[in-house]
Amino acid sequence: RLSRRGRTIIFSIHQPRYSIFKLFDSLTLLALGKVLYHGPAKQALEYFSSIGYECEPFNNPADFFLDIINGDSTAVAASKEDHRPVDTGKVTEDNMDSSVVDVLHQKYLSSSLYQSTKEALRKVELGRGSRQRLSKQGHEITYANGFLTQLYWVSKRSLKNLIRSPQASIAQIAVTIILALVVGAIFFGVKLDRSGIQNRVGSLFFVTTNQCFSSVSAIELFIRDKKLFV
Repeated sequence: RLSRRGRTIIFSIHQPRYSIFKLFDSLTLLALGKVLYHGPAKQALEYFSSIGYECEPFNNPADFFLDIINGDSTAVAASKEDHRPVDTGKVTEDNMDSSVVDVLHQKYLSSSLYQSTKEALRKVELGRGSRQRLSKQGHEITYANGFLTQLYWVSKRSLKNLIRSPQASIAQIAVTIILALVVGAIFFGVKLDRSGIQNRVGSLFFVTTNQCFSSVSAIELFIRDKKLFV
């Protein structure tokens, strides 16, 4: 539904079922950090067939691609017998996975799909060349909403979390009240003389230190919400 509204969706998935795979418009296959295919998803089977890897009837294309990369499918066995690539003479059985990936990567680099992608990227790079003199503001990260909007929604969410779990807030308020009574009792009735000034400095130092250490409890918010954010 989102894609039909004009949004571009990048979906990283491992071994999807066919009902998901058939929804993809563009497909990129990666292995060991190398691109094995990039182009229309509907042309992927035709591309692999052109380089000697036939998909078996009723086989899931995603499983077929993984089998090719792992080198353990009947399609790969048939390819090794009937369509052995020319540049695989130095391939050993112990290094089959990396060698298959290298062969498929080289096949893709020599394909028309790669040439068309390279040409499209070259046009993008040429378009960027005329905008290299942008100011630093052009490289800054921008957001869809302004700072006040973000602050409003984050504050609203944090307030809801406080309301839904009031135990921690009640405990903090109780500790603050107890400390205030203790400090007030210790420095109650301080006189307006030299010793009184020293006592007031000590009370301010104690209160400031207490506030700094009590604010450390806010780190719990980041620890608790880190998993949700990731």
